[in-house]
Amino acid sequence: HRVSAAGLAFATKAESSKSAAEELAALKIAAGEDSVIGSALAKVPSSVKSGVPTLAELQAKFEKVHSVGRQAALVPEGRTGVGGQLFGMAFARLTIPPSPESISEGEGATDMSPEYVLARARRHVQLGDLESAVGELDKLQGQAGFVMGDWKQSAMDRISLEKAVKVIKMECALLNKNMSG
Repeated sequence: HRVSAAGLAFATKAESSKSAAEELAALKIAAGEDSVIGSALAKVPSSVKSGVPTLAELQAKFEKVHSVGRQAALVPEGRTGVGGQLFGMAFARLTIPPSPESISEGEGATDMSPEYVLARARRHVQLGDLESAVGELDKLQGQAGFVMGDWKQSAMDRISLEKAVKVIKMECALLNKNMSG
């Protein structure tokens, strides 16, 4: 069945971080009037054309942006210039961040300071829970929120893509079942 083949080709490509533009176009054509697949495709982020980072890639990148986000979070309020940035960098190096493990054991579980928000987000990322990580990062404001913005958008794109792929796979399975029985 053309729809199933196109759906599975799209799903396979979407699981990588490579462009799925061709597979997306083929699935749109094959699906035609199928409203379930059509609504799932409407949820696919446009970044799928250039490639959406995988969970493993997002986890690796988070470790890099986490330290920059932490530095930004430690810049004193109202001091956004070079002096404030230097202070944030120095303070980030001289202090020990809350560990993700301690967060899971209750310490700082509800603390809204950027340090704890970043630690909770880091814990969720380590566990592969992108939705909860994005939920935590939504609490960040100012420079810390800005610094984490690109990573957060990539994570939201991965979440949307995975949800759409799940619906497409289910619909293909149902179409195959209906054709065989």
